[in-house]
Order: sequence, then structure tokens, then C-alpha cells
Amino acid sequence: MNLIEDIVKLKENGLTLQEIAQRMNMSLGKVQYRWNKYRQQQTPSHHELPSQPVLKEEKWTMPFEYEEANVHLMPRTPDSLYVYWSFSESTKQMAEHHFRTKWEELPSVLKIYDVTDIDFFGHNAHRTFEVELPPMTNNWFLQSLEPGRTYIVDIGTRTFDGSFFTLLRSNPAETSPALFNSLHDEKIDRWKHQIVDEPEWLENFSTYSYYQKIR
Repeated sequence: MNLIEDIVKLKENGLTLQEIAQRMNMSLGKVQYRWNKYRQQQTPSHHELPSQPVLKEEKWTMPFEYEEANVHLMPRTPDSLYVYWSFSESTKQMAEHHFRTKWEELPSVLKIYDVTDIDFFGHNAHRTFEVELPPMTNNWFLQSLEPGRTYIVDIGTRTFDGSFFTLLRSNPAETSPALFNSLHDEKIDRWKHQIVDEPEWLENFSTYSYYQKIR
């Protein structure tokens, strides 16, 4: 039995993609890539589609892999932000080569910068704090932030001496009044329930690329 047949069999047995990845000792991104490719191959052409679509309820999981390395930060409530990210294979290989460590064994860390009203160049934030992430995580809610402030998030790992090492940097996002955030919650829900194909707030930012005047 080949790899995709193993994945399909486990999926039919009710396992989530993350559970399959753990059982097969593979990254979640590789499992999801093969599963999505299989589903595309199984999709009939337009003239073969039934008049009434057959709906199958599946457990939703956050899309884990995009073609490029990306990290996106967005407002949610006056004291919280939402961040999600994806690492490209080249970024993973770079980190593995640099640290001489397998990607799955590298610690994952968020570093949050308060960059309100400043030209941010990486080391001049008003304040910073770090969050240690559990394995296989690609999104996070940042809580207990100060309203009306602008933040940037780095996704990174630890060096051998425990220092933070940046891999990706987000766009800036501002915590805002409560009335402003209901729209963003609706967008998250629309994407989560697959009403839209991709996040409506999606913008691409390259690693280390955002150094313009904040606010």
C-alpha cells in the first residue's frame, strides 16, 4: 500500500490530518498536501457533477501550508490579536542547516513587539514579550494586550544559548475599539467554515520586509 492509500484509509477511519501525521511520523503540511492532491484528483469534471451536491461533514483544520512563507497579524478585540503563519520548505531547510537540528525538534516561539508611533527596525520597540508555542501550531490568539496600540509579531526559534532567533515577521496590526472588531470575527468565521476560499484579510509580507513608518 502506498503513502496516499495509507492516508486515505486512516482518514476514512475518522482520524484528523494531525492524528494521521503523528501516526505516520510525517509533518502535518506533507500529509495535508497529499490529502488535498488526492481530493483534487477525485473531483469530477463539471459535466459529471450531480445535480444535487453530496455534502460530507469533516472536522475543520487550519490550512497548514501555503506556497510561500507567510505570517499574518490581524485585530480581533480591543485587547487581543490573531496571528497565523506558514513556513515554506526552504525556510525549514535553512533553519535545519543553521541549527543542525531537525525542524520538528526546534522550539517554536512568538515574539510580540509594541511598535506604536515609531520607525521599527527590530530592536527599538516600546516593549516586547515572548510566547512559547506547543508543537504543530500554526496560529495563536494574543490576549491581554493594551487597546489602541500597534504590534508586530515575529515567529522564530531559540538559539543554543536560549536567545530568540527570528524566522518570519508579520505585518503591523492595531488593537482597536470593540465596534470595529465584529467584522474581523465574521471574516474568521467565513474562512473557518469554508464560505470563502481564502482569508479576506490576506496580504502577503516577505520576511523582514516591513520597516515603514507605523501609523
